[in-house]
Amino acid sequence: MHDLISAQMEGIYFPITIREFGAHVEFRDLNEGEHVIDGVSVKTMLLSHPGNCLSYRIEYHGRSICYVTDNELYLPESPFYNLAYVEKLADFVRDAGVLITDTTYTDLEYESKVGWGHSCVSQVVDLADRANVKALHLFHHDPDQYDDDIDNKLEVAIAMLAERKSDVVCIAPAERDTFSF
Repeated sequence: MHDLISAQMEGIYFPITIREFGAHVEFRDLNEGEHVIDGVSVKTMLLSHPGNCLSYRIEYHGRSICYVTDNELYLPESPFYNLAYVEKLADFVRDAGVLITDTTYTDLEYESKVGWGHSCVSQVVDLADRANVKALHLFHHDPDQYDDDIDNKLEVAIAMLAERKSDVVCIAPAERDTFSF
């Protein structure tokens, strides 16, 4: 991690190198596990994405938020679908107050993007409902999508949750939105 950040701070990208920082900066490479920092629990889990990508579950005073981005939840009919992985991820996010997760594609768009490392609406809805999260925040949208496309994904997700009679609240956060949970 130190080498990656240092490379991004070299002169061709940024006017100040990491050696010139006025602060002492420490780097810690993370893998799956649990870390406690000043009473805050930070759990990590490797995700289904080309290369390494971690999800985070942060817990403090009985509240929890999960950040799961760059994650591909394959459709059940896919030869790459892994029920054990889906169940492990569901356990990781179970009963979270908020699940912020990769919802890059509609189900139709996903058909031509299998293996790209990102999820579609139906699988995100399934995960949130299966894991009994309180709020699902749709995140990590395709750069070619417009606000109307994101609104459509939100409408589809809400309808899918209603069809399941799920209590999960679903939103697609916009710039400057604030939330309490």
